[in-house]
Amino acid sequence: MTEEKYLVATAENSFHITVRNILNPLGYMFLGHGTDSITLMRFVRSYHPDFIVVDLAMQWRELKRTLETIDDEMLCFCILVGDHKDMEVLDFLENSKVISFCGKPLNKEILIQTVEMASVNFRRISQLDKKLKEATEKYEERMLIDKAKRILMKSEGLSEDDAYKYMRKKSMDTRTAMRDIAEYIIYRHESGYGIK
Repeated sequence: MTEEKYLVATAENSFHITVRNILNPLGYMFLGHGTDSITLMRFVRSYHPDFIVVDLAMQWRELKRTLETIDDEMLCFCILVGDHKDMEVLDFLENSKVISFCGKPLNKEILIQTVEMASVNFRRISQLDKKLKEATEKYEERMLIDKAKRILMKSEGLSEDDAYKYMRKKSMDTRTAMRDIAEYIIYRHESGYGIK
C-alpha cells in the first residue's frame, strides 16, 4: 500500500468523491479539494501533496496558469482528467514535465495505472532535474575559477598551475570555497581594486 498524498481540483462534488472512492482504498491519502485555481495553489503550497487529480471541467484559462507554476517549480505531479480531443490541453501536455492525462469517464484501473506511471516519471524527472542543476552549478563554478585564474595569470604574471595553487591556498587558509575566492578575485579586478 502507498501513502502518497493527493488533492483533487474540481467544481463537481461527485468527481472528487469518485476519485476518493478509487484511490483511498489503495492507501492514497486525500488532503482536500479545491474548486478554483487560487484555492488549489494555496493547498499545494500548504499541504505539499505528492500529486493532484484535476478535473478539466474547471475554468481552463485560470487553471492553466496554476498548472504552469506547478510544472515549472515541479511542486508535485498532476493528472488531468477530461476530453482527450482538446487541442489546447494536448499542446499544454506536450510541453509539461510533470503533468499526465487520463480520459473521462473515470475508469478505476486506468486512473490507478496513470497515477502509478506518473509517480514513477515524476521521481525520474526530479532526479534528472537535480543532476542537471548540480552539473550547471559545477560548470558555472569551473567557469568562475577559470576566469579568476586568467586574471591572476595576466595581472600577477603567474602560470596557470601557480594561479590555481594560489587560489587553492587562499581557499584553505581562509576556509572559503574556491568559488567564493574566484568571485572575490573577479570582483576586485573588475572594480579596479587589484587582486590583493
